[in-house]
Amino acid sequence: MVLNVWMYAADILYKGADTCQKKVEADNPGQFDIGGGGLDEFIALWIGSGQTHGSGQGFGLYALAENANDLFSTGSNGGSLTEGRANQQLKLLYQEGASLFSMPDVCTKENPKSPKKLWSVINRINSQMYIPLVQMLIISILEQNPEGTQVYATAVIPQAAQCRPSIFDRLKEELLDGDPNFKRTETILGDLQEIYACFGISCDDIGTPVNDYKYDMPDCSAAVDDAPMALYKPSTDVHPIARIDIDVLQLRILTSLGSFHFAKLWYLYGRNSLRQRDSESDPFDFYSLSDFATSTSRQNAEPYYSAFISYHNDPNYADSLIKNTLNGVGKWDKSKSVAQRSAIITEGSAFLVLYLHLIAQINDAVNNCRNVDEDGIYELTHPWDEVAALTIGCLEGEDEGGSSYADDGQMIWGLGNRRAYQFDTMRRRKKYANVNSDLEDLLFAGKGEIDALSCDMLDKTSASVKAKTIIPLFQSILKYAISSVNLPANSASADVALGEIFAMAVIPIVKLYDEAAAQILEENMVTHSGIKPVRGGVQQVADAVGSAANAMGISPSEIGSTDEADPSMLYSSSFALQPRLLSSIMTFGMFAFLMY
Repeated sequence: MVLNVWMYAADILYKGADTCQKKVEADNPGQFDIGGGGLDEFIALWIGSGQTHGSGQGFGLYALAENANDLFSTGSNGGSLTEGRANQQLKLLYQEGASLFSMPDVCTKENPKSPKKLWSVINRINSQMYIPLVQMLIISILEQNPEGTQVYATAVIPQAAQCRPSIFDRLKEELLDGDPNFKRTETILGDLQEIYACFGISCDDIGTPVNDYKYDMPDCSAAVDDAPMALYKPSTDVHPIARIDIDVLQLRILTSLGSFHFAKLWYLYGRNSLRQRDSESDPFDFYSLSDFATSTSRQNAEPYYSAFISYHNDPNYADSLIKNTLNGVGKWDKSKSVAQRSAIITEGSAFLVLYLHLIAQINDAVNNCRNVDEDGIYELTHPWDEVAALTIGCLEGEDEGGSSYADDGQMIWGLGNRRAYQFDTMRRRKKYANVNSDLEDLLFAGKGEIDALSCDMLDKTSASVKAKTIIPLFQSILKYAISSVNLPANSASADVALGEIFAMAVIPIVKLYDEAAAQILEENMVTHSGIKPVRGGVQQVADAVGSAANAMGISPSEIGSTDEADPSMLYSSSFALQPRLLSSIMTFGMFAFLMY
């Protein structure tokens, strides 16, 4: 039941949302039979037949939820409720979803917001569905019941992969790789609490066991509003913004499996960054990557914003690229490999969409400092807290330097730590990237400067943050130049797509400072049919990166080097560019390309 029926019921709901979206977009919507959006089938599977209200006597998921609820003390089951909170909420959400389908134009072009509304309902239903599974897993662990633990861990732990890779690996090792390791019960339960927020549930939803066991439940502190991000402690609740990195992670998983139709829903409507609701009448919506990609607030990223618009000749260049790739059209259409399309979508979301939004937020923080009310009170969030959230994300955890697990971080911070190994730019004592150590200091400094209204100092700090955050992007260009240089034209390797997307993240910016370097990066890293990648060679790319960095006031030595690529090669110890050399290399490279 918990392995088959539960998953089938969830699948029905998400297929309903997918069909609704397709019907809205279709020129011939009559080909799609939306029915009740899967809601009627879902509620039938959940409750079953012959089920008594509020009773644990039965064989369906409703009865399981009632039994699980009785084993826990929550804020809702100490009163006069006659059924468990999860079941009560599921039935209310079913009614909310069913009301959408009472409208004659649901899931049509005349009602284009209906897929988003349905998406909201089914995600809240899905969150409630997790509650009895997690409760029964906790009880099985506390009772040291290997059979029960095996069943419920099999139902829950694979889904932790969408939440944080390091926690998934630990839970898998402790509970699924062989016999459950009950000696680490408290650690296991703590890790489970870490993924509550990703499942859309809280400590209060789960509650505390009513019986006493050998091991106590650890104090639940899941999703604390002011939890540190890689040691940076926000003073306002910016975790809804920081959690956008989970959307990127989930896009990565879905697209790597070729599930582009479901990934499209994640991209369009979001899943993890809940918008603030000031009243019960406000819609239950998420921030989405598509929202970030098209937001007018991007205009605060000048002069970079105009540079990107001019380069792509499209005000929504990143949104267009990602949507086209999701739909299997455009440059990265269905003829391209799944790995390449996945790379364009996920890295484009993180480093085309969110990176520009980070730059906009940095500039906005400076503007806010100069125009802030004398009482220093901000409407919703501290502006510098948002800078930290978009730099670090929530997946890095609370510790200094962020997560030691390379696959956790999805933002600039995580990228910096991954590249530090290859380019030897890691402080050995601290064991995380030099650039992140510098960013850590700058984030703390900026927070103090904006609070003290030291706006001129904040302006300088902001410029340093922008310079530091581009270093991992430069390193990524070099990484994929190295791995792509020997690939043939029209290669299906993801490395080709990755090289292009990282180059596209910086070329419009580089063009503002060093047009020759921007041209070299474009010629080598932007793919064209029938032309092999990195045709000028890896060192030519490295020279362009070094020249661009120098023009931007960044020491090329900060980028690091490998045996194949050294961006500092053109520079003396006095940090002065040999100015004509890059131009000569560029001219020779163009000549070689024409001859080729």
